[in-house]
Amino acid sequence: MSIKRVFQKHIAERAGVHVTTVSLALRDDPSLPKSTRERIQNLAKEMGYHPDPMLSALTVYRRNAQRPHHQGTLAWLNATKRDTVAYGDSFRSYRRGAEARCAELGYVLEEFRLDDLPLARLARILQARNITGVLLPPQPRRLSHLNFDWNSFSAVSFGFTLARPRLHLVTNAQYQSTRTAVRAMRSCGYRRIGFATTYDNELRTDQNLSSGYLAEQRLGKKAKIPVFVYNDVKETLRKTFLKGFSKWISVHKPDAILAFDDEIPQSLERLGISADTCGYASMSLPQPGGPFAGIYQNDEKIGRTAVDFLVDMIHRGERGVPQIPLRILVEGTWINGPSLPRSMSKISKSDKKEPT
Repeated sequence: MSIKRVFQKHIAERAGVHVTTVSLALRDDPSLPKSTRERIQNLAKEMGYHPDPMLSALTVYRRNAQRPHHQGTLAWLNATKRDTVAYGDSFRSYRRGAEARCAELGYVLEEFRLDDLPLARLARILQARNITGVLLPPQPRRLSHLNFDWNSFSAVSFGFTLARPRLHLVTNAQYQSTRTAVRAMRSCGYRRIGFATTYDNELRTDQNLSSGYLAEQRLGKKAKIPVFVYNDVKETLRKTFLKGFSKWISVHKPDAILAFDDEIPQSLERLGISADTCGYASMSLPQPGGPFAGIYQNDEKIGRTAVDFLVDMIHRGERGVPQIPLRILVEGTWINGPSLPRSMSKISKSDKKEPT
């Protein structure tokens, strides 16, 4: 039989199965036995089958145009301990965005805590419930490893804290966000801009924040200020930290500091340094419109983007650890605030220029 183009119905006829079985096999759907999937996939390759891009586009259009109905459940694998709930709260915006996008697409996002049961048993439970999509929020420990049956699941992680396996990830464009922040601070008139961060954040962000700051320093014409890197501040070591921080300020005399950690504005206040003397901008604003200037990382958009990519993976039948992991970066937004007084005066000047 001479066929100009091979369709799934032709594969079904040769394989002696229903065309739905062929569709499931080509998506590598785990509801079919592995031997059946491999047999049909090999047959499709032998017959020269290629997906029709126009038909795929039409399928996506129809799916998006239809009113959402229940498509299934996605798993939110929470690795935080129950006695460290506060840590998980810092990523609630990711989950809020993910849940909103799931509802729009007809999915339910269900949380599973990794300290509730062994990973092998959790994998079996997800398989039994036909949950094939997994979202992994940032891990409580930097450079974490998770020994899990990834071959049965489509998975997307948030940020760089999961070192192994290397999955597709979604996060803020931290390098670009830092450069955006430094440029915004310069445009407000700040010239001696310092950057402060913890050793832990350096590892958790793959050094993207400090790299963006140093890149801007290389392009600047003013004196360079070294990055102030410190350990997470414990109450017993606060005096030692304040001494080192005060010395860094005294030596380098920054007129503004960009930082990721809330410890910096609190320490400026403890040292009696006002915003007029040394301004402050945050690399991780919890929301726009607060007391601080800085970068709003658009965390809810990051959560929504992760769901979009994960659902596409499920539809493509892409499971397991990818050979080439992708990094999807969401741009941050600069927000002026009272902690940078010159940014507020800039807003006032621009308001005066507006026509009445």
